[in-house]
Amino acid sequence: MVFSASVRILLTRSNVPLGILKSIDIVRNVTMLKSDPNWWKHLFDHVYLVTDARSVCDERVTCREVDMLEGLLALEPSLSIVDLCGGQGRHAAELCRRGFGNITVVDYSDYLVQKGIELTASEGLMVSFVQADARSTGLPSGRFDIAIVMANSFGYFHDPADDRRVLEEAYRLLVPGGRLLLDLVDSELALRDFRERSWHEIGEEIVVCRVRELSGDSVVSREIVMSKKEGLIRDQTYFVRLYCTEKLSELLAGVGFESVHTMRGFRPQDEAEDYGFLSDRLIVIAAKPTCPPLCVHEGKKGGR
Repeated sequence: MVFSASVRILLTRSNVPLGILKSIDIVRNVTMLKSDPNWWKHLFDHVYLVTDARSVCDERVTCREVDMLEGLLALEPSLSIVDLCGGQGRHAAELCRRGFGNITVVDYSDYLVQKGIELTASEGLMVSFVQADARSTGLPSGRFDIAIVMANSFGYFHDPADDRRVLEEAYRLLVPGGRLLLDLVDSELALRDFRERSWHEIGEEIVVCRVRELSGDSVVSREIVMSKKEGLIRDQTYFVRLYCTEKLSELLAGVGFESVHTMRGFRPQDEAEDYGFLSDRLIVIAAKPTCPPLCVHEGKKGGR
């Protein structure tokens, strides 16, 4: 196999055995990258908790993210919260430790949901888990005061209409006056600092190499995970759509949200490393009107 020179350098610097290098077909031309539209149904498993552990399994990072939630949303323990695409429920668990007792986590990954159930049960934390698609959760309408989508868990669909469906579902789940918080990659900084290739090591054995292709407002990434002892663990591509603040505001307003506010520069990690789409974050907060637009229209009609 022939490797791109930069990827070969990265891997050899990581002391990956030559036999493993020869067994992996690493793309020479990143413009050939393609992703399965359903990649998100398969990626979030036990390997994900290893490759992204420095972000999604670091208690310090989780605590800082929850600090941000409490500060920006002025959360009170009595509020009901739904964490869409909430994975193993790390934010829900931390909120529960802080006295919040009405939290529901929704995630498509059965592995992460089961992991979350086990972890919260081991601590005696009261967190509800639902295995479901965030576009259609099956939960009752008007059930929650707060909806959150954390750690750049938005923009995973090839069709942007599906991203809108996630926002529509959040809107449906919220009570009038309820609020939505999106924790996303800062698209402006992601585009400015875009890197086609990156890698990091996990412990003494695992190497994670990512090759990225930028196309318009979307990024396709190929993630290659290797063990220095056992060889290739994973070779998979995934897709993320980058939303600028203007587009997000337009999208949220189209769904029915109002009072859209944004905050840039959120970074919960200590080290100035490349954390991919979890590096520099954009926080977006929007509210469901206390009186939905339909009610307003009906009120005007009745007053004529």
